[in-house]
Formats: sequence, C-alpha cells, structure tokens
Amino acid sequence: MNLRRLGVAFLLLGTAVAFGDRLDDAALRDSMMAKGPLFGHRWLEKNGLEDYLFRQSWKPIQDSGLVCCGRWSFGPSLKVSLRVTPDDTIICLTRGSGASLIRFRSQDSVTLDLLGDVNFAGIPRRAILTDTLVIAGIHSGGTGLEVHGASNPAQPNLLSRVDLPVVNDIAVKDSFVYVACEDDTLRIYNVANPRSPVLVGSCRDSCDLFMTQAGNYCYLVHVSGVNIVDVSNPANPHRAGHIGGGEPLAVYVRDTLCYVTVYQYGLRVWNISDIGAPQQVGTLPGPDALDIGMAATCDTVVYTPVFDVISVAQPSNPKLLGHVDIQEQLEYGIGIVPALNYGLAAAYATGMVAVDIRSPAAPTLDTTTFSAGSVVDIDIAGNRAYLASDRTGMAILDVSDPARPTQLGRLPLPRTNYLCYSVVADDSFAFLHWYQVPQFRSVDVSDPTRPTLAGGADVHGPPRDMVLRDSFVYVAELGRFQVVNVARPREPVLVGSCSGDGVAVVVQDTFAYTAAGAIRITNIARPDSPFVVGTIAGHSATGLAVSDTFLYFPYVYDTLFTYSVANPARPRLLSAVQTGVWPWDVTLGESKAYVALSDGYGVEVFDLADPGRPIRRGRASAPGDVRRLCYSNGLLYAAMWEAGVVIYETTATAVGESGTVESCRSRFRVWPSVATDYLRFSADRTTRELDIAVFDISGMRLGNATVQAETKGGATQGKIGFVGLPAGVYVVRVSSQGTNLTAKVVRTKGR
Repeated sequence: MNLRRLGVAFLLLGTAVAFGDRLDDAALRDSMMAKGPLFGHRWLEKNGLEDYLFRQSWKPIQDSGLVCCGRWSFGPSLKVSLRVTPDDTIICLTRGSGASLIRFRSQDSVTLDLLGDVNFAGIPRRAILTDTLVIAGIHSGGTGLEVHGASNPAQPNLLSRVDLPVVNDIAVKDSFVYVACEDDTLRIYNVANPRSPVLVGSCRDSCDLFMTQAGNYCYLVHVSGVNIVDVSNPANPHRAGHIGGGEPLAVYVRDTLCYVTVYQYGLRVWNISDIGAPQQVGTLPGPDALDIGMAATCDTVVYTPVFDVISVAQPSNPKLLGHVDIQEQLEYGIGIVPALNYGLAAAYATGMVAVDIRSPAAPTLDTTTFSAGSVVDIDIAGNRAYLASDRTGMAILDVSDPARPTQLGRLPLPRTNYLCYSVVADDSFAFLHWYQVPQFRSVDVSDPTRPTLAGGADVHGPPRDMVLRDSFVYVAELGRFQVVNVARPREPVLVGSCSGDGVAVVVQDTFAYTAAGAIRITNIARPDSPFVVGTIAGHSATGLAVSDTFLYFPYVYDTLFTYSVANPARPRLLSAVQTGVWPWDVTLGESKAYVALSDGYGVEVFDLADPGRPIRRGRASAPGDVRRLCYSNGLLYAAMWEAGVVIYETTATAVGESGTVESCRSRFRVWPSVATDYLRFSADRTTRELDIAVFDISGMRLGNATVQAETKGGATQGKIGFVGLPAGVYVVRVSSQGTNLTAKVVRTKGR
C-alpha cells in the first residue's frame, strides 16, 4: 500500500472502528459501498484508488463440483424501463443481479403486479425492456451484454450473451444496442437476431456513469463532461461534440435541448442545435440527481428522481414546481408513465416508488414496493432462508424448492439509512441485529409472511454475527463477546459477556471462536461466565469455521489459514493456502471447505481429505461479492451482497464407494435433479445385475424409498419413489459387479 492510498484509508476510517492493521481495506470497501455503487466507483477512480474496487468481466466458471441450482437475485434498485402500448404499461425494474417485469395499473389506486423475473450473470447498471426482449449491460460479476426473451414475462429465457469488458451503461433504438464499456469504447450491436448479436461498429470514447440515445447521437456521461457521439452510421460512430463543466451525473435530450444534472450544481440546460458547439442557456441549482425524465406527452416539465418536478417551458429560466421526499438516500432511475400522470422512481433500497404527478406543484407518494437491500448474512432453518439486509431489515425465503426460492415475508427497517448486520433462526423465532436499543431482537416467525418483533435484550453494540445453539445465542460484536439466553424467546436475557472484537463467530462443543483483528477462542462451558483461553494475533478475518480440532479462517487478502486447536490455549499453525482475491467467509460441508470471495470471483472449494492440508479443487462463479456462506443438507447458500442469494448444489456425497466409479452420465442417469415424489432413472444393466439403493446425505441407507424397474433391450428403466421422506438431499446408488454408479437428487416437498 503506497502512502497516498494509506492516507486516504485512514481519513475514511477516522469515524469508524478499526478491526486491525490489515482490515483498513475492508473498511474502505464498506465505506464506498455505503455511498452506493455509482458514486463509490467514480470517487475511487478520481482519487487513484480504483484497485480497491477491482472489476473485471469473466465467463461463468464451474470447475469445482458446485452447480448453481437456484437464484434469488434481488438487491438494490437502479433503473426503470417502460414498454408502453395503448393497452398496457410494463415496467422493467433493474434490481440487484436481476430485473422484475411488472404490470402498472392505475384506476382508484396504483397496482403493481409482478409478472416475472430475469436472472443475470452479474449486476447490471441498466436493463431495458423493448418489444419482447430484455437487454442488460452487466457492470460487475458478469459477461457484458445479455439478451433475454420476454414474450412470456412469467418465463423469460436467455437468448444470448456477449463477452465484453465492464459495461457502464446501454441504450437501445430499434434493433441497435449501444454499449458503453469501461475500457473507453462505445460499441454498437445489431440484435435483429437476438440469439446472435452482431457487432456493427465501435469507437474510442468514455462513459463512466450513464448514457442516453436521441436522434443520431449517443450522449455519454463522464467525469469530464458529456461526450456526444454521432451514430447515424452505426458502422462508423465518431465523436461529434462535447459538453464540459463540472461532473455530470445524468443527461436527457429532447429536440435541440440537452438537460444535464451536475454534481453539486443542479440542472443545466444546453442548446445543441449546433452539435459541435453546444451553448448553455439555463441553470437551476438543486440536489444531485442521477436520472432525468420527461413525459412523452408534455414538453414543459422535467422530473428528476430526487423527486423534483421542474418546468422547462422557458429553457433559459427553468423553475422548480414541486418536490416530494422519497426518504431514500440514493434514487437512481426514473420513468414517466404517459397519460397516467405517474412518475416511477427506482430507489436504491426502497425499491419501486410511484409518485402521483397530476398536480406538478404538489406531487404525492402513492405506492412503494419491491424493496430489497444488500444481503450481508444468511441462515437456514428447515425450508426457510433468513436474510439480513443492511438497509432493509430481514427477509424470509421459502427454499423448499431450491430451484425456485421465493420471498415469504419481510421485517422492514423503518428507514433505509438504518442497518441490519446479522440473523439466526429456528422453527418459530429468528434473532437479529436491530437498528436501535435493544439491538438484539427476537422475531416471531411462526407466520413467515408476517414476522413480528417479539422481545429484545440490551447488548454492548451491534451484533455483527450470531450462532444459535440450544437455548443460547452467541453474539460477536466489535469490542465484546456476548451470550444471550433465548429459552424464553419473547424475553431474551443477556447472561454472559467478555472482551474481544468479533465480526464473525462459530461454536463447537464448549468453545466459541470469534474473528476480527485477531482470532479469539472463548470457553463457554458456563454461558454466564465466558472467558478467553487462546488468541491468534496478527491475523484479521471476517469469517471462520471449525471442525473437530481444526480451525479455518480466510485472511483478508488471499490466504486460507488452518490451525490446530486441540489445545485451545496454544493454537498451532498447520497450513496457509492461497485463495483468490479478498476472501470474506468460509464454511464446511462434505469434507470440503468453501471460501467466499469478493469482486465477483465466486466461491473456491478446498478438499479436506487431510484436514490440516486443504487442497484447492476449483472455483464456481457468482454474480457478485460473496459475503456469507451457509451449508445445509448438501446445499450451499451464498449471501451475495447486492446480487441477492445463490444456491449451489454440491456434488460430493457421504456415501462410501468401493470398486470402480464410472461416469453417471454415460452409465447411469436420473432425472429430474430436483424432484417432488418421484424421479426416473435408466442404467445399461438388467435388473438381475443391479442393486438400487437410496441414501440420505449422512450415508444412511433408507428402506422406505420405493423402486419400480423393468428391463428393455438389456437396459433398465424405472422410477424411485420418495413419498414419506422429508425434503432434503438424497443419493441414489446403483451397484453392479463391483461398479458403483451414483447420482444426487434434491427432494423439495416432504410430508
């Protein structure tokens, strides 16, 4: 770290708690995330710190035995795209690593009906709905340009992907897609055949935030001004003009007028009748707005998502007509529903906000929905996933079908500038960090569609991580380790406390392990009198895992450490294995260690056949930064910060195998991999030669799974019944003459 970077890091840390000498990078990253992805990126680039937020584009990777089997892609809302016909208005809301297709209705009140969702390989700056296509430019953790079919909004399907550098924004006109990439290029693709986009032209020009297309020109917002590119001939785009002054944030063009919002200066109006020599004609001071909209049926009013209503009837003298407070720090996108007099704002954590603008001087909030924040923690209890989102509170997902996780309910924070760091749960109650005292709260989740606060306990500070064991919750905080008795969950009681920083905690037997600026081992044999028995100094970490006498934790730069804790008072280093960039968390399952990586690098898998010597086996890609991992019943759940949740199926099993293991694909096949009551199978053997068995994930052979099979042409076909078995992961094994053929299946609906 050079001196200039170090000085800036300490400046930002002046108002934060430092976890240790090597966690300043993590604190800086979180500081930038709190500013939102757009201002954060531009600020880092302006100050020469872009390597703190290294971004790249890559192809999805699956070389690890992890297979993505389910996505809940939703996070902060960024942009609004509208498809308007005489009969209908469909909204495309870009949110997290996906987009939601929503029907807008307005009669007595606004109704927003969810039609379907689209999953992207990464996090887009913008997704645009046009005709029957959804087109997205992926800004982080993805492959560049994606085209999805949406003729049936309930079942959108991927048509094509184009590998590109990081995409800062896109615009669409007719069959052309204009793509502004971070390598200072503008590329033009023809998607007349959406399954095979064709590059028709490109040029060197810069865009670091947003862009728009109007007439024969693309207008690219850059920190140095608005770059105007002539695209009248798509095969030969070229710079035609430039609007300088300040740091532009958003641009909108109507006829010969260009409206630009400028950081800390408000709105500026430019005459662009001479595209090579724009002339400023009007200004209006105001707050920073990251989008501008104008109704197609109105030439005199501009709406910005702050939410300001501005008259530009006199371009030389724009006037503020009205304002409504959306109570959101970051409003990125806006769309105006023509003829219906509504403005739709994409607010970062609040979601979709509908504003009634029938009276421009007195706009009013009508509806807010589709809120989703950045997922920072996850816990699995039965068929539910509990998510802690930093700005929006707790969400509960139904994961009984891992391929289709759906939201059941949410316990929202009252304001989006409050935070929620951690959550754990059992069947009827969840326990989470709350924004105000008491910061440890219990939540009744017996009705998961309507979680309600039930009780609380005063703790030292915000719970950064928690573990629920029996009737105790073990809480890691900055500065303290706490034990809360939840035997009576409506009346939780703080029963034990000792010193020690903690942003992560795991528990095994009578010891708790906490991580922050150092690793601490705490004796919890008496929950009312915990005390530190061992310390591993000099190692900052944000996650850890323990199995038997082995402790694993990722060092904040690029290492997975393994320590022996057979003697907790004297932990002993066993190995230090290199990981990908910036590991955040680690969890264990099926003799594997799974390490969460930042910067879209996904999840790395380490083999623990020798627990003291992890061996890197591969990596699975992810749409965003992986903050927390949770392993349950053969499935790996990953909290993806702004990209929502990814569910991976693991391919290792707990079934002992002997003899030769042959390819399941060539010799034995089962389908579907996610089943309800039955699955089908085929094998190139006769029933006389086969021993067909079903095991649970622990390796126990089950006697209540039914097998029906028949031989045709020397091969066996049939089905296996799971009726009466609980939901979970099962292994089907076929043995024949010393050869074992295995396959894994997930049962989604048990009795």
